[in-house]
Amino acid sequence: MLPNATKGAQVKKQELKDKVTEYGDAVITYRSENSNKLKYNVCTLDFSTPYIQGKKNRAKETDSSLLFFCWDTDSYRLLKPGSVTTVVPLSAILKNET
Repeated sequence: MLPNATKGAQVKKQELKDKVTEYGDAVITYRSENSNKLKYNVCTLDFSTPYIQGKKNRAKETDSSLLFFCWDTDSYRLLKPGSVTTVVPLSAILKNET
């Protein structure tokens, strides 16, 4: 699990990608650029399921963002790693064995 980010701490793109890939599904908490409020999404980087492949996506990943599929919004989402404060495996919240 990534530690809670302190003020000014930056989560690196590769570090975030590695953790979410390791976890499979994760709850990602981030600070909204617009409202500055903490928000969260239940996300994955595993786009191999037929369900996810059937979803339309126009978003393109950039050097400063990662493309996720978010289960709670049933859509793709670009997140900037610098705005991420925590990443928790969904299995830990559901108390599933990994």
